[in-house]
Amino acid sequence: MTERKEVIITSVSDNPEFRPRYNGGQCGKYRIGTYKTEGEREQYHLEIDLFGTLVIPVSEREVICDRENHGSVASSGTTNLFATPEAISDMLRRNVNPHFERYEFIVANPEPPDTHGKESAIIVYPDPPNTHAIIQQLRGDVI
Repeated sequence: MTERKEVIITSVSDNPEFRPRYNGGQCGKYRIGTYKTEGEREQYHLEIDLFGTLVIPVSEREVICDRENHGSVASSGTTNLFATPEAISDMLRRNVNPHFERYEFIVANPEPPDTHGKESAIIVYPDPPNTHAIIQQLRGDVI
């Protein structure tokens, strides 16, 4: 499921701190600062998957994610955005997370998905090598 979260950044850390998912683990997130949501005073730690989280500095209303689109969820392990590939590429140029590297998982859905969520899907960056089953299916590599 692709989810968008709109926050107000209140501080940014000079040295992001790795927070393992469990004691001594290799998986986890990076604590990069603090944030709050609009209208609230409470601040929270901003923790992201450094290599898999897009950080866009302005609100993008023309590009929505699968959870916001008709309540549909394309649970495919891809980043499902509902816009044209061109609009998504334009939005991604504003990404300020220099470590993001999951471009090959970004899927555009210019039309609402069918019951399977795959019929209208277009791979935004089709060239990078990928072993993800859904991406290979969209490319026509897997039957």
